[in-house]
Amino acid sequence: MKRTFATLEDVARAVNMSRAQVSRALRGDPGVREQTRELIKAMAHQLNYQPNLAARSLAESRSATVGLIIGELSNPFHVTQAQAVDEELVQQGYEPAVSLRPINDSSATAEAERLLRLRASAVILLATPHSSEAIVEVARHLPTVYIGSTPAWHRQLATVATDDTGGVRQAMEHLLRLGHRRIAHIGGGPEASAADRTACYLAMMHDAGLEPRVISGAHDAISGWKGVGTLFSSGPRPTAILASNDIIAFGALDRLKSMGLSVPEDVSIVGFDDIPDAASELFSLSTIRQDIGMQAALAVKMAKSLISGHPPTPDRQTIPLRLVLRRSVAPPRAD
Repeated sequence: MKRTFATLEDVARAVNMSRAQVSRALRGDPGVREQTRELIKAMAHQLNYQPNLAARSLAESRSATVGLIIGELSNPFHVTQAQAVDEELVQQGYEPAVSLRPINDSSATAEAERLLRLRASAVILLATPHSSEAIVEVARHLPTVYIGSTPAWHRQLATVATDDTGGVRQAMEHLLRLGHRRIAHIGGGPEASAADRTACYLAMMHDAGLEPRVISGAHDAISGWKGVGTLFSSGPRPTAILASNDIIAFGALDRLKSMGLSVPEDVSIVGFDDIPDAASELFSLSTIRQDIGMQAALAVKMAKSLISGHPPTPDRQTIPLRLVLRRSVAPPRAD
């Protein structure tokens, strides 16, 4: 059965008001009385009214389409982020044009031009590309919001960053308070957010007068698996491991279990991101939580400002993080 939608004229006739007044009410115009607005919204819902985005775009001389480019589909955190941004864009009346192809220096121009052919008003980049030059190249073509830690500047660019250093500091301070001194770190590679997390770990170990131990890796489970193998094959065994993200932490937990070691009795583990599985009974992972809803709302708000020709101030905003404690962390065993 074909689904039908009411038009703006249908809603206007049903409430016996002008088309213009109904349009203002549905756009949230503060000049429309609250009681009138609620009446119109209720009737629009009853009649199954859907806004005509194409018509709105022509009337406002802009496109209702906003590009959304996802960098790492293998990382559940970025997929959850993308879902939140997609939902926020739809709520704000935009039609997301989602791309699953990460951008690099050589593809930035081509991807921007593809979005222009789709008449996109702006684009939101989610953890891609990793270089400042490629981010700026996209921003040269159309208004751009970048969610990530790579520093970049352009008059058509706004950034939603996370306080990676503040998050790691919370985790390290907690481990140190519990009495851990042999704290190891499995890193996530050279990408800006991972590098910031590693740098903060090193600084805090230095400040505490402790010997750091860093295992290089990437934001994947195999890095956690291999990292634990390296940490426990030579040298003093760590009593705690700070992983650069939750996926690394899951790989580390898996390897520790295969070695007959218990978490947190033998080793405490802290992740980063707080993806949904971290809270499961299986993992119960202590981790540093990113507020995905806040990131999505801020990114779309910034995109709207750029589209309107009024860049947000400031053009780079940093979202605070919070340590979430679960069963994967405890004081170290007495030697």
